[in-house]
Amino acid sequence: MILSAESSMERTPLNHEEHDWKQSSVNYQIIEVGEHKFSYWKNFMKRSRTCQISHRVKTIVYYCDIHGHTKSVTFLDKVIHSEKHHE
Repeated sequence: MILSAESSMERTPLNHEEHDWKQSSVNYQIIEVGEHKFSYWKNFMKRSRTCQISHRVKTIVYYCDIHGHTKSVTFLDKVIHSEKHHE
């Protein structure tokens, strides 16, 4: 007895196949994390100011077209100070 079935065009991955990750998108987000005071000298007088601190977080999304999976990686990309000063 011969059974015939139409083969699906979808690719079914085998367990031993590696992922083929390709970068899908990149997203940046700014998060306000706090503030700190710093001192500086101007005209022989010590002054102080407040500096706002933000973190720029970068998220990269990857897609594997073999398996139809996605994954993301998120990390701190940059620390941003509102004032120019030496720490």
